[in-house]
Amino acid sequence: MILHRYLIREILQATAGVLAVLLFVYLGDRFARFLAVAASGQISGDLVFQLLILKLAQNLEILIPAAFYFGILLGLGRMYKDSEIVAILASGVGVRRLMSSVLWVSVAFAILTLGLSVFASPEMATAHARLLARAKGEAETSGISPGRFREVSGGDRVFYVEELSPDRRTMRNVFVQARRKGAQELAVAKRAYVSVQGLSGDRYVVLEEGYRYTGQPGSADYVVTRFKKYAVRLDEADDEPEYRKLHSLPTVELLRSESLAHVAELQWRFSQPISVIILGLFAVPLSRTSPRQGKYAKLFTAVIIFFIYNNAVGVAQKLVERGDLSPWIGVWPVHLVVALLAVWLFWAQNTPRWWAALGIGQRETD
Repeated sequence: MILHRYLIREILQATAGVLAVLLFVYLGDRFARFLAVAASGQISGDLVFQLLILKLAQNLEILIPAAFYFGILLGLGRMYKDSEIVAILASGVGVRRLMSSVLWVSVAFAILTLGLSVFASPEMATAHARLLARAKGEAETSGISPGRFREVSGGDRVFYVEELSPDRRTMRNVFVQARRKGAQELAVAKRAYVSVQGLSGDRYVVLEEGYRYTGQPGSADYVVTRFKKYAVRLDEADDEPEYRKLHSLPTVELLRSESLAHVAELQWRFSQPISVIILGLFAVPLSRTSPRQGKYAKLFTAVIIFFIYNNAVGVAQKLVERGDLSPWIGVWPVHLVVALLAVWLFWAQNTPRWWAALGIGQRETD
């Protein structure tokens, strides 16, 4: 029991260290990207940190399995380097006991990843997409200054604002000119604000308490309408808004669908927790090194295996989505092949044969 706790502690400490590095790299990259987008005026700078946190939460399903895999590799690799594993085996504890301890913590991480992949990540993706749409909508008017005209939507909309609220979200005494298929529309209102409406994700400037004048330029035939609330569209969103795309759809909706794209996305989500267990078991024999090699000896090989595994799952998912691969086959052969390789490597190291000369299976006395 003491040995079991010690192994788990070493793995968790290494995993926490790897996760911290991955988070630092990921946050740095994403933060730079969001800042570049905000600097170009495409989104409001006030929402950059919120977008960053939501994006991070959305991708934890990928970062945590990676950190756990490399955490096992580095944790056990350190124990091999310091000859702790040799001492443990000499005391009568078998390699299968080590594998059992890793399996228990792998199952715990798999359950965590399952919750992230199936439930949390789609919710975070939806929240991120909605906030991004809001940020873009606010950016359309973030450049509006009191007392100046501002063109948006390629010049089809012209805004004039007499006053802005301190948070720059509410405009007062607003003038709007819009061109629609040869007709011209003028609107004046006491207040206005930007809103994202409906499932389409279209962005609007909502005018409150004002008048609308519609007619042909050069003609005296104008229609005057008084309104309490009137929305002027800034631009049209894509046919499929971001928060209705595959990675944002609830898992329950995917389960009810027979669409190949939905089936492929569902298989990808369930692949994440499965990969945690398979990679965890793979990391045990892969971490086996001699004291002279050091704990980073197999790191490059581990990185190559990780990327090949994840890319193979991604390719299989795309084949299912395009209809080139039967959904009944799907991504599962990829998991099976990697699992068999892990079993073979474990067996090869504990049943030395001619491949030991190649450095694949090594005795503990190396």
